[in-house]
Amino acid sequence: MAPVVLAYLADAWELLKPAVKIILDDEYKSVDIPCTKIYMAVQRACFADADPETVQVHIFGLIEQECEPHLASVLQSLAKQISDDPSVLLPLVHNCWLDFRRKMLFVSDLAMYVTCNEYTLWDGCQKLFHKQLSMTSQLQHQVITAILGLITDERSGKTTANNTSDFLKNLMEMFLGLSRYVFEKPFLDSTSKFYSEQAEKILQQSDISNYLKYVEGVFHAERKKCREHYFFFAACCLQLPRVLERQLLVAHVSFLEEGFKLLMDESLIDDLGRMYRLFSREDYLLHYLDRSLKSYILAKGEGARQEGSLHELHTSIDKIWRRCFFEDELLDKTIRDFFEGMGLHVPGQWECSED
Repeated sequence: MAPVVLAYLADAWELLKPAVKIILDDEYKSVDIPCTKIYMAVQRACFADADPETVQVHIFGLIEQECEPHLASVLQSLAKQISDDPSVLLPLVHNCWLDFRRKMLFVSDLAMYVTCNEYTLWDGCQKLFHKQLSMTSQLQHQVITAILGLITDERSGKTTANNTSDFLKNLMEMFLGLSRYVFEKPFLDSTSKFYSEQAEKILQQSDISNYLKYVEGVFHAERKKCREHYFFFAACCLQLPRVLERQLLVAHVSFLEEGFKLLMDESLIDDLGRMYRLFSREDYLLHYLDRSLKSYILAKGEGARQEGSLHELHTSIDKIWRRCFFEDELLDKTIRDFFEGMGLHVPGQWECSED
């Protein structure tokens, strides 16, 4: 940077540095901060250089350097208060995070020109918080464990989303932008474990109809939580459905295939529609339903052919295909191929009469 820029930068920092300290020490209510003077000094320093962004980055670095020892001290003090009780630990960390965020927003407002892209300084401060939190690794581990416990309590109905929504969002925001192994992986592992255990419990006391309702409810609830709680973590929200599919559908495919036969025999339209909605989420899942349909047609078809009721069986399955499977092309091909393989002429779908 040119000497004149360095001079203006030094003048700006001479005003900004004590103001940052006043804010960090919560003394701004009793000590006046020359906000306008600071803003004009920062603006002059930035405009003095042909590349204002270079000056901005330099000022960001100075602010972070000023904040780092303060934040380290706060978190180290907090680490000494570590408690195994999440109801004690999480409010302490929550308040620490909100207090730091409030102060950084004040600094951001103070140096408004530097933050013409208002999230640039804020992102840097988030990373600074992450850095200091990770340096107190035991505290970070306990915080993540406690957050996951809170999520599990909410999922199991021990707490309600209305009581934890803002609290949980603020806590999770602390880990935004970190390596996936810091929060994302423990979150997905915890989710997998919870729903694996939960599915086993539900299966012991539910029939196929109730289990499908449970699974559909889980997908709906978790999709809502992704919008309200986990939206910070796009990767989590993308991978969460795959975790649910594995633990609630694929892991229990034998039970679901047996249940499919029962639903087909009794023409339980709502449940078959629900099953299709769940298994049509992804192509690989739909093939499980296709396999169940093939097995069902084979099992019923031979007897129907011997009894001369093959046409009636096809008519029944075709109605279910139209009403429950939303005229799915893959399942249509399966129905057509298997019945034609048993000697029944199956007209094109547009030739079929509408019931």
